[in-house]
Amino acid sequence: MRHYEIVFLVHPDQSDQVPGMIERYHAMIARGNGVVHRTEDWGRRQLAFPISKVHKAHYILMNIECDQTVHAELESAFRFNDAVIRSMIIRRQAPQLGNSKIYEEELRDQEKDRERERRREEEYAARAASSDGASDTDSGDTEQGEEQQESNA
Repeated sequence: MRHYEIVFLVHPDQSDQVPGMIERYHAMIARGNGVVHRTEDWGRRQLAFPISKVHKAHYILMNIECDQTVHAELESAFRFNDAVIRSMIIRRQAPQLGNSKIYEEELRDQEKDRERERRREEEYAARAASSDGASDTDSGDTEQGEEQQESNA
């Protein structure tokens, strides 16, 4: 059996079908006694150039080990699936394990976004707490001011 790296692009309107497509391709590989070494969902990304007036696509990377019949079946499945706008299958010398650099970058970006959101929520909570304290103080000042005005009158 040979090792392959597969990248395919899914039309952005069919992004919700991606998990089902990945499951179908995994089943196809398993039926042919192949092995999936890794699967990475890179998400929606900007294309370098428009393909059929589409500017973004959902990217998927798979590293597999299979024989020639499964390879031909996958190529055919990509070719006749209207949701797949491009696919590329490259033969590799050995299985590629671990995360790709693009996926690691995506994970870092997601972590930064989560950290930024966490900080934003903390700042919002702090502002809400300080404004609650300020409104209590303000209302107390107003009441004291009203009492002083009544006593002066």
